[in-house]
Amino acid sequence: MINKFHKIINNKYSRFFKFIFFIRYLILIFFISTTLFLLIPKFFDYKKKELIIKNYLQKEYGLKIKEFDTIRFNSFPYPHLIINNLSSNLALSETKLRAKQMIIYPKLISIYNYENFVIKKLK
Repeated sequence: MINKFHKIINNKYSRFFKFIFFIRYLILIFFISTTLFLLIPKFFDYKKKELIIKNYLQKEYGLKIKEFDTIRFNSFPYPHLIINNLSSNLALSETKLRAKQMIIYPKLISIYNYENFVIKKLK
């Protein structure tokens, strides 16, 4: 008698529990893949991408970058590149600019594909 009652309860809610357990794994996979997507570019060598970034800044913003120290990538709170100790000129005039930091916010797809590098915001 007790055994029959136990089987009825388990069969009644089994679809719901299976769905919850399935969604749990999907959320876990989504979270891990998103985290990896944002953290892997931290290990890239941005000295190789230096020329692409310089050309894009000169073409779109008119900044001729002369020299800088380092390029770093930070993924949180929003993925961005930080260029330290920057000295540059404006393309139209000979105004010299020096900055301790310049922050570049690329589009998310541009983090991996530097052939089609696009900047959303420059700070």
